[in-house]
Amino acid sequence: MRRALLAACLCQIALGCALSGPRNADQPLPAPEAPRAGQDGAATATVEQQPAMVPSTVVPSSQLNADALLLGSCAKYAEPSSLLPSNLLFLVDRSGSMKCNPPPTTSSDDCEMHEMRVDEAAPTKWDLTRRAVITTMGTLSNTNALGISYFSNDSRCGVSSVPNVPVAPNSVAQREVIYSSFAGVQPNGSTPLVGATLLAYKYLHQSLSQEGGLSGNSYVVLITDGEQSENCSDPAYCKDAQSCSELLIKQAEAAAEADVNIRTFVVGVPGSERGSTVLSRLAKAGGTAAKDCDPLVHSCHFDISREDNLEAALQRSLQSIAGKTFTCELELPKPKDMSAVDLALVNVVFTPHTGPAQVIPQDLSAPCDEGSQGWQFDPAQQLIRLCGRSCSTVRSDRGGRIDVVLGCPVRGPD
Repeated sequence: MRRALLAACLCQIALGCALSGPRNADQPLPAPEAPRAGQDGAATATVEQQPAMVPSTVVPSSQLNADALLLGSCAKYAEPSSLLPSNLLFLVDRSGSMKCNPPPTTSSDDCEMHEMRVDEAAPTKWDLTRRAVITTMGTLSNTNALGISYFSNDSRCGVSSVPNVPVAPNSVAQREVIYSSFAGVQPNGSTPLVGATLLAYKYLHQSLSQEGGLSGNSYVVLITDGEQSENCSDPAYCKDAQSCSELLIKQAEAAAEADVNIRTFVVGVPGSERGSTVLSRLAKAGGTAAKDCDPLVHSCHFDISREDNLEAALQRSLQSIAGKTFTCELELPKPKDMSAVDLALVNVVFTPHTGPAQVIPQDLSAPCDEGSQGWQFDPAQQLIRLCGRSCSTVRSDRGGRIDVVLGCPVRGPD
């Protein structure tokens, strides 16, 4: 139901949610393909999610070495695997209020009344955001893909169906294009946050669905100093800023589902104080907030609206986001006979560029981001996640090889 709602919304109301005023859409919006399982890549396996497939016991890895596992009679299929890339679309608010100096030079209330730079010698919120984004991009792995989009893109409520710089593999050339794009943009206009974010989902979803398009995990990194502008509301789809924001939150939740796999990070800079709860709900719905975070009680997004040093706070937030997108996920291979994968008969073998092959055990002793040191299935049981030391070891060995082996009982820790 959520997936159908997402597809319908993205097709019918994305530009409508950009709301009144010129909409600088570059082309007509074709209906997106229906979300499908395996948006992470064409080779993602179709897995029958049956409780009986989940192993009740695992064999200690010491009982069978890696070579025996790869060559043993129980192994039906072994496929060299690549870590899935991460696609980051930075969605940056360039509304008029971003031209203000941040507090304490200009308070958020004063900026709301007078969108202007008071101290010509001091950086604006836009200057600091641009520097932080550019610095962060320079630290990202070449396994990432990057793009950037600004909102509004005119003097009112304009948004575009295509990013200012479409998402492409991280390289010196791609970063130079983004830097040049940033340098040619200045703050102006209102805040069509809803329409811009919906179009970001639509763009990523279509890019993941098309042949030869993006693959892997996709993220929208939303940076804003406000909330949806009332004058950017289109009564045909949502009557006011509040109802438009509610619509976006529903679509963010649908986009974060495993079979769409687009998650949303939210960074709120000074000026976003009044919209803090909505931004936190958006991060929660977008699958990037802490599991136990309550948006009505605490900030579930990166709320730096009251930080004294905006530049340092932005750097910390974006570096944290970069770390969270630095995942170690593998596609689950499809058996040659096209049968369903038995999740009790899956193993992971890592062969470093120097040294013998080694079994990476399945480790269910803790969540992947809370102390596990082996591998686990993702919640949808469609991907394999390397955790802790296993992730860092594999990531740091560019000449190594990793195999997913089907057919032998799962190996657990010694």
